[in-house]
Amino acid sequence: MDSGPQENSSPSKKTFRCCYRDFLYTPRHAELLHLRRKESIQLTARFAALFVLVLMLAVPFWDGAFASEMWSSQTFILRLLVAGVAIVVLTNRAVSARLRRRCPYLPMLMLIVAASLLCVFAANDPLATDYMHSSHSFLLIGLVMMIAIMPVTLVEAAVLSMPFAVLLVIGAQSGLATGFVPFEMLLAFLLPLALVSALVQLYRTVTAAHEIAIDPLTNCYTRAFGMEMIRVSFEGALRKKVPYTVAFIDLDDFKQINDRYGHDYGDRILGEVGNNLIHRFRRSDMVVRWGGEEFLVLLPELGRARAVEVLERVMAPGLAKLENGQVQRASVGLSERIEDAIALPQNLIDLADQRMYEAKKRQDRDDLVAQGYSGRRNTVSALASPSTTNAPSVDRSVN
Repeated sequence: MDSGPQENSSPSKKTFRCCYRDFLYTPRHAELLHLRRKESIQLTARFAALFVLVLMLAVPFWDGAFASEMWSSQTFILRLLVAGVAIVVLTNRAVSARLRRRCPYLPMLMLIVAASLLCVFAANDPLATDYMHSSHSFLLIGLVMMIAIMPVTLVEAAVLSMPFAVLLVIGAQSGLATGFVPFEMLLAFLLPLALVSALVQLYRTVTAAHEIAIDPLTNCYTRAFGMEMIRVSFEGALRKKVPYTVAFIDLDDFKQINDRYGHDYGDRILGEVGNNLIHRFRRSDMVVRWGGEEFLVLLPELGRARAVEVLERVMAPGLAKLENGQVQRASVGLSERIEDAIALPQNLIDLADQRMYEAKKRQDRDDLVAQGYSGRRNTVSALASPSTTNAPSVDRSVN
């Protein structure tokens, strides 16, 4: 593995660079972007549900839907249905948590479909008045405006637009009662604008996610985002009942390097270390700059024994080339949720941190370096097997 300077290498695989595929579909999006999009889309859907519910409660005072002869009409029944859908979306019970993670736009789609059905059935209701049709047109236009502030992809926007497109087709073929509002003309004009606005919102989400989550010096994730991601990925490991390993890495003698060569040189070393760590781990692993010269690596679905092998390979060439011809080494502590019987992600980090400091205290590095290893006396391979002592045995140091 090349451990030399990475200034001219390709962009880090962890960075976010907006390209055309980001606007098409979600599988390419990193976990960070998916989380940010999901939060924004679901919040917008709940605001839309509140708008629908308030409108369904308020417009009867204007269009006379509270009249007794309307209680058994299609319009009144469909309005109750739309209000019910709005309530379940507002209370976050419209779809299961698993579906919300995979398709965060589904609650909004349910609102649009319900409102579209109301518009179609009310158009065929002989008891419905022009005031009622106007109320339904305002409802649909409001939902179009809600789409404009959602960071959805083109595929998701197309799915959300299908009910509106069906309404336009119905209106063109057989006519659609829209009251005093030129609904079809407004919809044909506003819907494309809403879709363009949604893509702009997606672009802003991508760029904001980059600024929040990526450390500009090392291209690793920031500590604040790392805490969020370890919570999410740790919960995923609990659900799947799979291993989850954390590696805490601290660069050796980095303060002396800063003092001797200056902070600009130290920043270059940190940048090279960050890029090397990112490129040497899997795409599913997450490298976090924890602070100063400390890094945290999240290794989902990786047991302790396998993590030991991976860390041995990653650390073997050194993490950066130094001015004196040597390479930057580091001390590492490992913890794994199943073998260490840990139920909270913060405890997993604390244990890895503790083991890293225990490894750093050991002073038997010289013999191991002389034998061609890149660590101290207690090598990673040796520590992969259960310890005969009471202390956990996954801590190690790479000097």
